Amino acid sequence: MKQREDQWPISKVGKVGRLLVIAGCLVIGSPSFSQEPQDDEAIAAATYLIPPGGDVQFRLQERLIEAVPGDVIELQEGRYVLKNQLDVSASNITIRGKGSDKTILSFKGQTGGGQGIEATGDNFVIEGLAVEDTVGNAIKVLGARNVTFRDVRTEWTGPPKASNGAYGLYPVQCQNVLLENCRSYGASDAGLYVGQCHGVVVRGCRAERNVAGIEIENTVGADVYENVATNNTGGILVFDLPGLQVKAGRDVRVYQNKITLNNHVNFADPGSIVASVPSGTGVMIMATDSVEVFENEIKGNETGSILILSYLAVEKRISDKSYDPIPELISIHDNKITEGGQNPMGTLAKMLSRFFGKSLPDILWDGAVVPDSKVESLSVVDNGEATYVNFKLADLDLKNVVAGGYSYDDDLSNVSAKIPRLPAVKLRPHSPPGSSKNSAVRVYRSLPDQLSGYGLFKGDLKLQQPAEGVFWYDLNTQLFTDYAEKRRFIKMPSGKKAKATGGGVLNFPVGTVIAKTFSYPHDMTDLKKGERLIETRIELRRESGWYGASYLWNKEQTDAKLALGGSEMEVNWKHFDGEMRKVRYQVPNANQCISCHSQNSRFVPIGPTLRNMNRKAPGSEINQLELMTNGNLLEGVPGHENLESFPVFDDESSGSLSERARAWLDVNCAHCHRPTGSARTTGLDLRWDQKDLTKAGVWKSPVAAGQAAGGRKFDIVPGKPDESILVFRIESDQLGIAMPSSGRRLVHTEGVELIREWIESLPKEE
Repeated sequence: MKQREDQWPISKVGKVGRLLVIAGCLVIGSPSFSQEPQDDEAIAAATYLIPPGGDVQFRLQERLIEAVPGDVIELQEGRYVLKNQLDVSASNITIRGKGSDKTILSFKGQTGGGQGIEATGDNFVIEGLAVEDTVGNAIKVLGARNVTFRDVRTEWTGPPKASNGAYGLYPVQCQNVLLENCRSYGASDAGLYVGQCHGVVVRGCRAERNVAGIEIENTVGADVYENVATNNTGGILVFDLPGLQVKAGRDVRVYQNKITLNNHVNFADPGSIVASVPSGTGVMIMATDSVEVFENEIKGNETGSILILSYLAVEKRISDKSYDPIPELISIHDNKITEGGQNPMGTLAKMLSRFFGKSLPDILWDGAVVPDSKVESLSVVDNGEATYVNFKLADLDLKNVVAGGYSYDDDLSNVSAKIPRLPAVKLRPHSPPGSSKNSAVRVYRSLPDQLSGYGLFKGDLKLQQPAEGVFWYDLNTQLFTDYAEKRRFIKMPSGKKAKATGGGVLNFPVGTVIAKTFSYPHDMTDLKKGERLIETRIELRRESGWYGASYLWNKEQTDAKLALGGSEMEVNWKHFDGEMRKVRYQVPNANQCISCHSQNSRFVPIGPTLRNMNRKAPGSEINQLELMTNGNLLEGVPGHENLESFPVFDDESSGSLSERARAWLDVNCAHCHRPTGSARTTGLDLRWDQKDLTKAGVWKSPVAAGQAAGGRKFDIVPGKPDESILVFRIESDQLGIAMPSSGRRLVHTEGVELIREWIESLPKEE
């Protein structure tokens, strides 16, 4: 293939590189993992070859956790059977297979996580492999700079259905993104999707059998060219949606593509925005400004070759006051458009067919304009014999049809003013790996192999008796984790104190260790029968930030061993109701911890907030903030009596229905659903401090929900929990629908009942 001026080189390890084979027994040139490198030593990048088979899920995940900038993870030809999501957090990482039809990562029967692969580090390259049959999105990259997908295939191999994952390739809130020579098949939303990004090139790709082939959404600066979009519901979509952090998408060029025969039945979940895309759509532009569509071959799309619509056309509520629903500066020129509109489908097409018969014009515009705007809305020039109509959606209703008062405009001279051409997108090369001295891997390599190495407990470890200087604390409302019991501990360096920071997480000194032990009583109706300790999660603060890892308790319950790659096991117990319960309990890997604990791409604790700790200490009648203050462990708290306190979600005396529901949502959902969390791209903000209920989901349309919309159109419908996506997701235990997507596999019945009651209490709108 000819080298392009802006083509990025394939990452190489360079002089410091080594080849290591990770196969459970053979490691060539491997560094010692028992010793932490000295502060003045850099951890050398290396190339690791990981074959399929055996416990590849944990081998591959551990290698990704211990990756340092510049590492290359090479995968062999063959099928990698994976059951859990893979998480990548390090920057400057390359994952490389032998080709998109040779190296196959199969997630068929996936049991953990919401995606196939999720990456958050900068300078991320993935190439030469396929990802198949994930329960959710195939590959998601969140908030990264410099992202390359090259020769990657994503596919759902069964029949088209709403339960297929929403997106194939899914870079979101990224900068400097390249999708090159990739393919996607069977996505229930969009095969190749770029959302809320800046600076994007999509070229040489193929999208087939998806609802949307290629979708550019809320993105600034994108070139989409030399691609094939065929046999999708809609070929190429350029959208701008409300309620998101990045709005006002613009400057998108769609050119030199083959957009043919996109007549596939729409199999999206009815609640998703793409469910409104009519089968037979070639190009659809909605609400985005400054879009140039030129030199494309657009053929055989049976509803419309090119649709230009406002957001008003999809009949959705708009609660985002800063959102502009009307597209402007749309330029359609020099396209070869043939055989379109010959079998119109969808509600709008049926209405238009009353005036145009059995076929529709090639280029359809709904005619919505910004009042008193000084810029051109649409230019349609030099498209051969292509026909055009402004069908004036605002005038198209049954009353006018009956009264004969409707008229459309098909005069091309009214849209003949040429709009200036958009500049090409210029991508930047990836940054060099840089120093890895402060890499998280340095911390992971220095962790004690056994929990006992932290000195948190005295005597028999399974009794969880805090050692001298270790503070045992509790929370008002706790994160639900499959009905596991939890005990929480804080250990700070001698003479150091935590500081209060408003109602948020306490500011702990460097050297702090926060521990949380998860256990199951054998019989919840009779605690004297003992318990089984499952894991203890550790959060520790170093100079470079916070880090987290899990320790798995042994069968003898004498100690717990570091499990960076996570684990899972069957757990059985007698529940409060006297019935036997069981769950396939999942111990998160270290990178999964980051996905929930990430705020602005930095790991932070999420439990010990001032308002949630404002309560009596375990086994005491004294407020634990008072105990910490009197014990010289906490400063900056003027008096707990004057502080805000989280209600206990299942204690009616501790707060109103609304307060208890919002507290439950804050603790169980808001660590991700906040402006700085890993689910920020949805625009849903479930923090306690968010007082605007529209941002907390009331009448908010879903984004990237796929099958998880459950046919519902809004996150929260006041007075109607059964029509609310929020309820549908928290009361589901199905992977790909259930929320949170990690940390639970059972339904928190009591929490669901509370949220249902709260939504029922919200004032209905007539």
